[in-house]
Amino acid sequence: MDKYSVSAESLLARRAFSVPDGAALEVTGVTSANFGAVKAKVLHILGDVFCLSGGASRPLSELENAEGTLLFPAEDFLDKKRFGFYDLIYIILRLRDEDGCEWDKAQTHESIRSNAVEEAYELVEAINNHDLDNMREETGDVLLQGAFHAVMAEGAGEYDVHDVISELCKKLIFRHPHVFGSVKANNAEEALAAWEKAKMAEKKQKTVTEKMTHVAMALPQSMRAYKVQKYAAGVGFDFATAEEASVKVDEELREFLDATPEHAEEEGGDLLFAAINTLRKRKVEPEMALMRANEKFIRRFTAVERIAAERGIDIKTAGLDVLESIYQEVKREE
Repeated sequence: MDKYSVSAESLLARRAFSVPDGAALEVTGVTSANFGAVKAKVLHILGDVFCLSGGASRPLSELENAEGTLLFPAEDFLDKKRFGFYDLIYIILRLRDEDGCEWDKAQTHESIRSNAVEEAYELVEAINNHDLDNMREETGDVLLQGAFHAVMAEGAGEYDVHDVISELCKKLIFRHPHVFGSVKANNAEEALAAWEKAKMAEKKQKTVTEKMTHVAMALPQSMRAYKVQKYAAGVGFDFATAEEASVKVDEELREFLDATPEHAEEEGGDLLFAAINTLRKRKVEPEMALMRANEKFIRRFTAVERIAAERGIDIKTAGLDVLESIYQEVKREE
């Protein structure tokens, strides 16, 4: 049986800890003083596994104290009570085996790329709802997308999960010179400035234009506009206040309303860009603001339909004045 041995002191000192797949965990140097902390950490890592101590085997939760060496035998994979990151990788590899899941085997980077966007937005929704249970689930779904792409890439000889994790860790270290280097940052603004400077050096970006052109085209365009505007603002190309920025909204609105059909899309884009700029000056994220506006309108229109039905009003023929009157009524009641 493979065995992974670690001292109690080392186990408790590590912020992140996992046991290699299929290995037993041996913890040495357990004392009556540190047993409680060791027990709590092992329960969190492995769940309530059996523990060999003093020649006896019993569930860890039933062990009240122990000293010396504790041995936790490896469990069958499907009987595990807690899983680690590399268990996830094993599961995806197994799903894509020749005798695995037909659907998982058939997927490519392109076929599941939209899933990453969908899962990210579902996590955002859970965060907005302060739903911790759903946040935990959706965080796992987001993690799955990255892991799935890494496993597919490994099968194609492109890269593997070790490359992904290694590159990510190197990037995080490099972009935090104020934590892992000699740069000083006394507040969040200085920390962000250090991050941005390191990022530009990493990507060999020398101009603001290069930063702008590296903002992903696949982003929702309201988010892309927000980031582009922030980069311009970073070198002083910005309105001083939201009030000043709003003047541009009025100007673009007039140009949109006066535009010919062939120029309406262009002028409409300018109008939206100006509106996003005004929101940015108030530190309002446009995508979140629009999401809440959509939800509010749907909620209110649902009430309009309900009230109209209760009053025997056909909303298809009622006309704007009647529906707007009900809408304002709903709005007042809120």
